[in-house]
Amino acid sequence: MQYVIKKSQAITTQDIGTSRFHEYRFTFKNASLGVSEINGRYPTSGYDVDEAVEQSWYVESGAGSVWAAGQVWPIGQGDMVHLLPGEKYWIEGNDLRLIVASSPEWSEAQHKHVEK
Repeated sequence: MQYVIKKSQAITTQDIGTSRFHEYRFTFKNASLGVSEINGRYPTSGYDVDEAVEQSWYVESGAGSVWAAGQVWPIGQGDMVHLLPGEKYWIEGNDLRLIVASSPEWSEAQHKHVEK
């Protein structure tokens, strides 16, 4: 079992200008953890949906807003966001840094982008 994942072992799985994501991969598959850095809006248009995972985001630093459940929620350092599977969302921020926990393990196959 792997007990420590070093920063140097993190894999940058997304780097699109407004959003960068660093994934810390565990040897088990019931959860995953990463760090998201947001500068602007992600996604840049429409919404994202994670169909098979619950996500909890801890705001480590910065400020911004999240659209989920039909409304915009302001977020800042120390706040938590929880998204259920199938919920559409977008996030916007300036120097926003989130610790992202997903269960089960996040995968590209279950992640979708929708415009409406």
